[in-house]
Amino acid sequence: MSIQITIITMLDDDFKNLKRSAIVMVPKQPFFDWLLAHDPDTVIEDEIRTGNIYLLPDYETRQQMETWLRKNFSELFEEELFGWYIDEAMWPKHRTFKMFGEWFSYSLYPMVFDTQKGMIEKL
Repeated sequence: MSIQITIITMLDDDFKNLKRSAIVMVPKQPFFDWLLAHDPDTVIEDEIRTGNIYLLPDYETRQQMETWLRKNFSELFEEELFGWYIDEAMWPKHRTFKMFGEWFSYSLYPMVFDTQKGMIEKL
């Protein structure tokens, strides 16, 4: 029992809720196939396979996050494509939410905590 109280106290004192949700997007094989189609010499590093994290508005439920994602998946999709090729002519056409799910696996997280004391810097 005292361990739970200690953990709760630590979270309250040290880890601040960022008032954001998050999505972790991990590329799947169709994304890698697209990369390799444009440059067969591309080396798929482990860092690419682990994906990216995007902060979302502060939502309390997965359903709210899914609704946001269905409305905004295109921006996330484009950000991932832009990270490789800025020429939009190289991007796949007619990107749909179904295609998004085929190209990326994703996990939604309703709470994000900051474990650091300093300010968050946006670049």
